[in-house]
Amino acid sequence: MIKAGELLILISSTLFLSYLSGLIYDRTRIPDVVWLLSFGLLLGPILHLLKTATFESLSPLMCIIALIVILFDAGINVDVREVLETMDKAVTLCLVTFTITLITVGVLLHLYMPDSFTPLQAMLFASMIGGTSTVSVFSILANLERLIDMDGAKVILMMESVISDPLCIITSMTIIKMIMMRGVSPLDAAFRIILTFSASTIIGFAAGILWAKVLHLLRGRPLNYILTMAALFPIYVFTESFIGPGGGPVSALTFGLAITNFNYIFRSIGLEERVWIDKYYLREFHEEITFFIKSFFFVFIGLISQPTERYITTGLLLVLLLAVIRLMAVKTISKPLHFTRNETIITALIFANGLPALVMSQLPNLYDPAHHFFQHPEAYTNLCLPIVLGTILYGALLGPIVARGILGGSKRGS
Repeated sequence: MIKAGELLILISSTLFLSYLSGLIYDRTRIPDVVWLLSFGLLLGPILHLLKTATFESLSPLMCIIALIVILFDAGINVDVREVLETMDKAVTLCLVTFTITLITVGVLLHLYMPDSFTPLQAMLFASMIGGTSTVSVFSILANLERLIDMDGAKVILMMESVISDPLCIITSMTIIKMIMMRGVSPLDAAFRIILTFSASTIIGFAAGILWAKVLHLLRGRPLNYILTMAALFPIYVFTESFIGPGGGPVSALTFGLAITNFNYIFRSIGLEERVWIDKYYLREFHEEITFFIKSFFFVFIGLISQPTERYITTGLLLVLLLAVIRLMAVKTISKPLHFTRNETIITALIFANGLPALVMSQLPNLYDPAHHFFQHPEAYTNLCLPIVLGTILYGALLGPIVARGILGGSKRGS
């Protein structure tokens, strides 16, 4: 059992490392994710300074908290107007990339590792890595836009990452429900899944509308947004308990979306009711919470992982496959959607997985702790780890170098 002092030192050193790695990113071009995962691997599987069994027992709680925080973050950062404005390019890029990944990775992974993944389980893993991470992409773009003219590529990539987080998580939850519904007809399974997500969307949306009004009434008072977090967790628990597994994450997403888009939604349906919510402060406050959860979760994943040569090799091969899939997706849609040259090159070369993929890799163990349906739940995390590291290094190092070389290495007018 880990001592309280050791845990405090671990949390402190993790936060310091995450903050410092952000400061040195401009020089190293290596995002904090790499350092944090490596720190966890060093303390756990490599040096065995901390017992992984202790942290494995915390896995369900860590996964639930991270899942809630990620999807609420996605919800409050979705500006419905921006999504509609970039609907054609960002949404299409997201859906095409995700669909090709789901089919290609799902088929090849089952053929390559049939002992660890059934066809449906392989598709589940593909859905986990089929999108881009908001946190990873935002950090890459912050550096890249100082080097080259981003044109409209920045907005496309930002909106794609915001859309892909909930898309990947909801698809993963859907496939998990399908795997765990043995003996149920496909039509009945589809009906149950649609019912779960529809009901949880309504609950989250209704709670978000009501909470937006509460925040409006409490405007100007301190601690309003920590109160929002206090309201978020019971909504997740209520939805999971009464709607079923998979409903909680969806309600967290729609809860956040309804709060920050209240005025636009009501205006769109012809109602004049308005609320005053400091979106900037809400997002800034939640960014602090996300920083803490993200930092500790990356170290946590490193601690409980047991990477082997087979997982590392397979993961790196899948990184190369994801790079090819990305090129195929952009080539498929760039001409019909009239991508500019900058948009085509940058969107083809910049992508990265991150926190959502690692959180989703814990879902089989979370929803099937007795391993009745997933005989090898550890395979998801062990294979996801090298993919996250590989795509982040590709997106942060190789992609920008190639893009800068092709586009001339400078911003227009600089």
